[in-house]
Amino acid sequence: MIDSVADEKIFESKRHIDQFLSDIEKMLEIGLLETAHSKYTELIKKVESNEFETDDRLKADTYASFAYFLFRVSEYDYFFLMLIKAQTHGYSRDEIEKVLWEAFIEPNISEFKDIYESNINFLIANKHIKEAVNFEKLSFWILPTGVPNEYYMYDKEEKLIKEKVVLFKYEIIPVIQADDDFSDYLLIEDWDWKSVLTYTNVIKKANRKTYIVLNDIQKFLSCLQGALLNEYLISNVVIFDSFISMEKYFSGKNAYIPRNIINLLDNSYTPQNSIDNIHNLRIVKENRYGDNVLLSICIPSYNRGNRALENIVQLLQTSYDEEIEIILSNNGTQNMTKTYYNHIRDDITDARLTYFEFEENQGFAINLCKVCELARGKFILLLSDEDMVNFHVIDKIMNILNQSQDSLAILRTSTSIQSRPPSYRLAKQGKDAMLTYMLTSNYMSGIIFNREMLKQYKGIEYIIENQNNSICFWYPHMYWELLLSQFGNVEGTDLMFIYEGKAEKNETEEAEIGDQINIPYYATIEGRLEQHDGFLNIFRNLELCIDDFTLFGEMYTKLCVKTLTLVALSINVFYKRVESAKPLELLDRAYKYCLSNEHSMVYLNDKSNIQNYYEHLKTQI
Repeated sequence: MIDSVADEKIFESKRHIDQFLSDIEKMLEIGLLETAHSKYTELIKKVESNEFETDDRLKADTYASFAYFLFRVSEYDYFFLMLIKAQTHGYSRDEIEKVLWEAFIEPNISEFKDIYESNINFLIANKHIKEAVNFEKLSFWILPTGVPNEYYMYDKEEKLIKEKVVLFKYEIIPVIQADDDFSDYLLIEDWDWKSVLTYTNVIKKANRKTYIVLNDIQKFLSCLQGALLNEYLISNVVIFDSFISMEKYFSGKNAYIPRNIINLLDNSYTPQNSIDNIHNLRIVKENRYGDNVLLSICIPSYNRGNRALENIVQLLQTSYDEEIEIILSNNGTQNMTKTYYNHIRDDITDARLTYFEFEENQGFAINLCKVCELARGKFILLLSDEDMVNFHVIDKIMNILNQSQDSLAILRTSTSIQSRPPSYRLAKQGKDAMLTYMLTSNYMSGIIFNREMLKQYKGIEYIIENQNNSICFWYPHMYWELLLSQFGNVEGTDLMFIYEGKAEKNETEEAEIGDQINIPYYATIEGRLEQHDGFLNIFRNLELCIDDFTLFGEMYTKLCVKTLTLVALSINVFYKRVESAKPLELLDRAYKYCLSNEHSMVYLNDKSNIQNYYEHLKTQI
């Protein structure tokens, strides 16, 4: 009884709908298109408001009828919407496909193929993708709406019209926050070009690359039938069809892993697992390329194997692999800590570590030169074995280096206690860099040099060949700072990059002062004056000073201040503990040495400044 009542209502609704359609047909016969459109709209409202009792078949036929009318009057977007409703209620998919093929696909197929193949060639040529699906095997047709770059997607296998897409439009969004200031981005998306272009364009402006893993590469590629791509729309991207493909790509390359992740899918996708897989593979020696290193961490070490081991273990916790390397040179250690060096050499298999050892002590400067000679990075970080790198800012330091590879000669970072650059700015190569940063880097850890510039201007060879110069013997990094300031920019940053460890007594040359105290030779008054002469001799040979004698004078003035400062430091730390010492006489000796005719009359351009500084230091002793 219930079915018969329902059938009766459906039958009655069909009669009303047929009457609507008959009236519409008459309107069309006499050219009343707008009236017919209004009548169709009224009919659809009645169907959708359930004023008519209808089943799926009746709804499907009604929507299809209106769709064909809309096609007739060239309202293609509305046509597709009605046809989608018809297919939702079970309208023949074969019938829909026949209409679409004849009206939208076949007339455009040649053009679609040409556009698609041009786009694929563009993507492959620019290494955005490795390979692509042949045109004939694409899973989707695109259906033009009559509006430029707007299409509906048609699933060939399911024979269904899907969503509308706009090619190639993107949204304007603010800068994307980065978890790692240095690294590129990994974008996980289903297929939507709008999302892809929205994010990649922002990332591109930040001078970063985007690696994209797509869940539906077929649908993504099918969009390429509709409009031509170019470098303005998409650049600096690499596209993968799966995480497996991405892992394979990075496992066979020296490219840096993207560590900033934008996941536009649900949490079932775990991109960090793939990142970890790649990293763990690339720190195995047989898998390492090692020819794209940005930063070499160079550690000269001697008689402190326990500290060296602790440092190496900490450094190898970094998530960077191809970007970084650690080089340790053991300067012929023979004390009880030798077993720790043996452990580093024999048991640590991480591919990022290079270990070297001398059979006998070669002196600090030669050992420092050795770690720098072994380095392959674009930049060299000098690090004492008792000091630790601050991983909280390493991405920011790496970013500074990466953005300035061609122009930056030196980056002066800050340490936790002793070292702060005299200026937190970029000083241009030449006079600006020299006068801003010269003679300010007694503490070695945290200074970063451009290795290629150091090699080009033979900085390491100079140190090795001039060991009789006390600066080359005790402070080779200070010579390198003078040398490279001539040829590249120097930048200082307040980023605290180095945690200073507790200093340990090392075996250095000492001088006995009376019967009461031994003092490292470099800190004696004689040692400080030798350093003064050493710097002066270096100045004479610098290309910048040869060409600019006025600059030479300014540099010598700074040298006098430096010498007096170090002498005052030695007096306060060491000589005051010696009863027979006469501190003020020692300072006066250094002052007269700086201003003697033999040393300064030709060079010094500000004698009054030196005198005032000398008077100031007297009050501090």
